[in-house]
Amino acid sequence: MAAADRYPTLTVTSPAPRQERVPLSSAKVTAVGPSLVVKGHITAAEHLIIEGEVEGTIVLPDQGVAISGSGQVRGEVCARTITVLGRVDGSLTASALIELRASAIVTGRLAAPLLSIEEGARFHGRVDPARADAALAVARHRLAPVTGTDPAGT
Repeated sequence: MAAADRYPTLTVTSPAPRQERVPLSSAKVTAVGPSLVVKGHITAAEHLIIEGEVEGTIVLPDQGVAISGSGQVRGEVCARTITVLGRVDGSLTASALIELRASAIVTGRLAAPLLSIEEGARFHGRVDPARADAALAVARHRLAPVTGTDPAGT
């Protein structure tokens, strides 16, 4: 008996193409550390992770905001995506998605086309998906550079 007769024929196919993931080290991310307390207005051109406390307005219309389990926000958050694991007292407006994870405690208004609330999350307030586009348009307008003329052209 020949050696080829003892072993089955194997057919090898190429694996499915792997989706490339961007490593966190190359993504642009800024963090408000756990010992920081920020009062005021935050804007950024990168994603934001809040581990400390923020009292005020966070406006990142084209980026994501994550509020960690130790994070606390009192005010308004406006971003492309918002993920909450900590505490928020105020309004959250997202152009894509708001996620309330199991540890989240949120009181206020949510406006986004998609909303995900995990079992265990606590939410008290209103959900208004229709206002997300208008709120983000206002946020982008406020971030636009000042040209020296008013919109009426006078």
